[in-house]
Amino acid sequence: MPKVPINPIPSSRLSIAEISDSGGWRLFMRMAHEPLEAGQAISDELAQMWPEAVLGIIFSEAKSGATVKARNDFQRWKSAFGTMAQSNPELAVDIDLVDMHLAVYEDRSFAQSDLERMRIVRQNVAEGDHIGRGLACNHLCNIALQMGDFDLAQKYAEQAIRAYLDGKADFGAMHLHTHLAQIRLMRGDLDGANDVLRSMEAQLGRLPGQAQWLISVARILRAEVAYEANDLEQAKLLFRTAFNHVEYKDAWFDILTAAYRVSTRLAFAESGLPGALEALSHAEQMAQDRAMPRLYRLMQVERVRALTLSDELRAATNLLSEIGVSTDRSQLEESQDLAFRQGTTFVAVARLMVRNRRSQDALSFIAPAEDLAIRRGQLLSLAKLRVVAAMAHWQLGSRMEATTSLLSAIRLLGEQPFYRFILDEGPQMRFIVQAALDGDYVSVRPTRSQRRRLSEMMQYWVTQGRVNPGQEKSDVADLHHRYIELLALGHANKEIARIMGVSDNTVKYHLKQIFRDLDADNRGRAVQRARDLGWLDT
Repeated sequence: MPKVPINPIPSSRLSIAEISDSGGWRLFMRMAHEPLEAGQAISDELAQMWPEAVLGIIFSEAKSGATVKARNDFQRWKSAFGTMAQSNPELAVDIDLVDMHLAVYEDRSFAQSDLERMRIVRQNVAEGDHIGRGLACNHLCNIALQMGDFDLAQKYAEQAIRAYLDGKADFGAMHLHTHLAQIRLMRGDLDGANDVLRSMEAQLGRLPGQAQWLISVARILRAEVAYEANDLEQAKLLFRTAFNHVEYKDAWFDILTAAYRVSTRLAFAESGLPGALEALSHAEQMAQDRAMPRLYRLMQVERVRALTLSDELRAATNLLSEIGVSTDRSQLEESQDLAFRQGTTFVAVARLMVRNRRSQDALSFIAPAEDLAIRRGQLLSLAKLRVVAAMAHWQLGSRMEATTSLLSAIRLLGEQPFYRFILDEGPQMRFIVQAALDGDYVSVRPTRSQRRRLSEMMQYWVTQGRVNPGQEKSDVADLHHRYIELLALGHANKEIARIMGVSDNTVKYHLKQIFRDLDADNRGRAVQRARDLGWLDT
């Protein structure tokens, strides 16, 4: 994805006194406000006279993407503010709240100690300071989310919403709806997540001020929901309308991670590995430019996923080793590695093991990962792990266990419209879906609802993104048909390259895609299956 020029957000120039009278940082929780900018240069003398206003400006800088400047400004006045806070408990609380606010927008890793610290801050908030209490609970929610404790995160999100509303800070309350939607998605409640986000957009539209950047955050998350439901066109539309706002204006760490994940997966679904690698290169460069090593690491895990799904197994294995992701079962539960607090990493590692024909190792790895997912309430990750386990069982010849694991994954998510995480696994999963649909190797036959879901997946695989009969074929489909025709005529790779005017490597890449789409392991079988599908004249 190409870089987009950063467009500065218009700012509101207020005097130091006006910023202080508006509540400093609390102004941003009451309404969608433009970034604050002092109408005069801030000297050390002014900062000491109006510390709450300066903290408000620093808070604003982080929200508008200037996290490095915000942190530098905070450090510049921290000592002076700390001295003043010794006799001003309200200022002491504000210093801690703004410090944690910066950390949320930075690449800070949170731990139990941060949770305990913020609990103490919440206790110290003045009794009538509802917005201060709301931000403390907001921070607690962010920390719990990053630690993978969804139950705790939801509890703090609900407390933050109540506190913000008590302080008439409706806009602050809206931020927490993004967290609730993320929690619902990770718990496997796709419809619930979408309802929260759509309601959030509608409410934001009725609030005073310009809330476009928070609306864009909601749309990025809706794009992820649409992707999981295999509504790729809707996902692309939502993503395109929101990405620039999110990338450059008001996205905290979790939202940036979601945005780049959606970008990569949509690119992979549309253009295969080349598209995914282009999107990842952009995401990784942005992570480096912003000095966000954890974001960069998570994008490396996405790179492992794309390489594995493209059967570039050596490259995926080497990359996993380079980024130092441990697969030692004894270390998983106590690991402070953010990559393993994200269920997607467990799935990526297990999938790579299966593709490397290490199915028994994969099952040994999946068992404790499933236990962690259950205890953390990560039902979507649990379902994805069971799909990978199904492939491992199938590879080991345990057909009954494979279909049981697949149907268990579908049952976990009930009637929720999840499709993509099964479809993404490709031809290997297709055999298992077909067996379950046919009632082969099953201990309990699938329900009518499950059969409908399985049938829809098989239909998708048969068409593989090709257009419906009677519609004009896509350029990619035409290209692949031409390659198949040349294969059927018996041409070697070099001859095909000469005829098509491309390199040998390009031919190999396209043939690999065609073989995968047709579930064929050699030329003869690919040609026969193409005939069966009506791609070739008989």
